[in-house]
Amino acid sequence: MTRQETQLTETDVQLLQSLGQVKGRRLRLLVFFTCVTLVFGLLLFIPAEAAGFTIGVALIFLLMFSLCYFMWRGVWLMRRRSQRSIDNGRKGIIEMQLKGLQANGRGGVDYVADSGEVYRLAVPLPGVSVLGRQLASWYPGVIEYAAGAVGERVQLHISVTGVLLRVVYPDSPAVKAPAVLTETDKRLVGEHRDGEKMIIIGKITEVLVPLQRGKGLHDTYIRIGDTLYLLKPLRQTEHPVSPGLEVHLHVLPGRNGEADKVLYLLGA
Repeated sequence: MTRQETQLTETDVQLLQSLGQVKGRRLRLLVFFTCVTLVFGLLLFIPAEAAGFTIGVALIFLLMFSLCYFMWRGVWLMRRRSQRSIDNGRKGIIEMQLKGLQANGRGGVDYVADSGEVYRLAVPLPGVSVLGRQLASWYPGVIEYAAGAVGERVQLHISVTGVLLRVVYPDSPAVKAPAVLTETDKRLVGEHRDGEKMIIIGKITEVLVPLQRGKGLHDTYIRIGDTLYLLKPLRQTEHPVSPGLEVHLHVLPGRNGEADKVLYLLGA
């Protein structure tokens, strides 16, 4: 195991700045719940003959107020955490043999070294658009399940406040190769255009599943090389994803600032 300290890179700073911002569907949810809370707050000042109605409104208001408080508090804490890391300007780099990777029950993940040391880290996840596509921005993930390629050598880049900035598996690099779109690809994206896709070839080193509220399907992120990909393929994946699986990930690069589209995942 080795440890070193170095300056934050420009990419690290951009990631931390993105984490400290509220945007996309997170912003819409915050605004929606805040507006609902204000509406129920105003209803408390409207005279009502039924005492049961007033009590019910008060209870809902208290519930919504508590929810909004914790949501906005989380935003403020993440913003402060990111700014502290940026102001410090340095990060630690830990290289170790991975003994285990697991969700720690507090929203983050624990990387366990073969020496027994545990690194409890907050994990940034790529943002997701309304259409379910991966964005270039980041948000603080709340991880429900995590698994890693046990036995692999891993390098962790960690901010002074415990934010995971980058993960590198030196012995499991990914190879990217351009390829021409097939007719099947064009039908998947609903467009008949010429162009290229990108094929990422490598081993899945991590599988991360964030907490999903509601009955919808869970989002799944897989790490190939040093990059996290949101696994929402346009064609159903034939193989169950797990660390150690060699795969070919076919991705259609976005145009004019659009998010990339994952076409499909194939076992190597």
